[in-house]
Amino acid sequence: MCILFVALNQHPRYPLIIAANRDEYHARPSLSMHWWEDRPRIFAGRDLSAGGTWLGINRDGAFAAVTNFRTGEDHRADGRSRGELAVRYLESSGTPADFHGFLRQHHHEYNPFNLVYGDRRGLHTWGYDNPGARALDSGFHSVSNGPMDTIWPKMSRGVTGLARQIRDHPDIGPETLLPLMLDTTPAPDGDLPGGGPDLERERQLSPIYIRGEEYGTRTTTILLFREDGIGISEYEHGPERPATSANRFHVPDTAAG
Repeated sequence: MCILFVALNQHPRYPLIIAANRDEYHARPSLSMHWWEDRPRIFAGRDLSAGGTWLGINRDGAFAAVTNFRTGEDHRADGRSRGELAVRYLESSGTPADFHGFLRQHHHEYNPFNLVYGDRRGLHTWGYDNPGARALDSGFHSVSNGPMDTIWPKMSRGVTGLARQIRDHPDIGPETLLPLMLDTTPAPDGDLPGGGPDLERERQLSPIYIRGEEYGTRTTTILLFREDGIGISEYEHGPERPATSANRFHVPDTAAG
């Protein structure tokens, strides 16, 4: 997953709204969101190559998502799978503060990553460029594949679009947010982030929704958090065209109340 938009305490019905796109090679095998048999607390998609997940929740309403961090350098062959981080958080029964200790001790064992984790009451981030946990303030946020404090054009575009949709649509739903996540508007060449292999590749990666025969946006996931549970809409895209229908789930929050 390569870009994630967050609205925290910006809607009267949904204290937390998350819209995320996962970008990946189309040939990399994965499963859509489901309850994991071997880890029954977790509801998430699954990367069948490494066994982890890019985004998921658990029975207590906790959330975690991880993105790769682009450094321009080769990944370490001995680095642990970043998808383990989301799994570890969702599997635990501790608080974000408890998880901070694990990250402080072990973050260097993984290839570069950005991590978002928490629940409807609050989210934390851990960024590769500045290791350490940070609580997100109420408002609109975006996390992608670069430094947490760097706002790429598609991040700014998405945050602005999410704020507009919430303002203009009090009865907001996944159908309202999907067009934002399918936005193929590229960034101007002068605003492209560095660290990539070539200009044409940077252009391809610059929209919110990435199109490509071999690599592109594989999944859009929209999560609406309420006090009684989480509504999830998962759109699985192919290399030729985006999906228009979703897998829909409602996961009760067993920790509610």
